[in-house]
Amino acid sequence: MLIAILSLFKERKTISLSDLSIHFKTDANAMQSMLNKLIDKDLIEHINFNCEGCSSGCKGCSFVNDKDIYKLKQHPV
Repeated sequence: MLIAILSLFKERKTISLSDLSIHFKTDANAMQSMLNKLIDKDLIEHINFNCEGCSSGCKGCSFVNDKDIYKLKQHPV
């Protein structure tokens, strides 16, 4: 399952926890555990949003409802 998750990250680069749970038909808590393993392996990272600089004041942003966003880490070749 971790390989399938990583493959999806290679396609999309950035994915929310809810999208991953829906895509793999998996409970969000179980998916979070798998994502933590990929984080521990330094393959993906959690994106921390800082909405202070946003002109909409965190009310109009598409990430307001889903702040659990993860992205594929770029490693030097």
